[in-house]
Amino acid sequence: MEDLILTARLVFSVINLIILSVLVYIFFKRYLELKSTFTLGFLLFALALFFRTFFAAPIIKVFVFGVETSNVVDHYRLIADIFETVALLIFIYLSTR
Repeated sequence: MEDLILTARLVFSVINLIILSVLVYIFFKRYLELKSTFTLGFLLFALALFFRTFFAAPIIKVFVFGVETSNVVDHYRLIADIFETVALLIFIYLSTR
């Protein structure tokens, strides 16, 4: 069960990183076109979320700290990762309209 939780968190983290990469690209492209501080704010927001997701990913936990087991907190982090994916999908949908 612990391996399943870590694997699921890894999958959702990768999905979130891909979505955030797309959002960074979209906002960077729009910023170059518009030179708007509002768009720059969205770009910086997407970059901050990208780095937060990257450093909170379970792959960092395994490779940097050598921890391969999960704990009770990881179950809640999985739920948070799922909600983050849903929120990012809504954000990318609204950003591309």
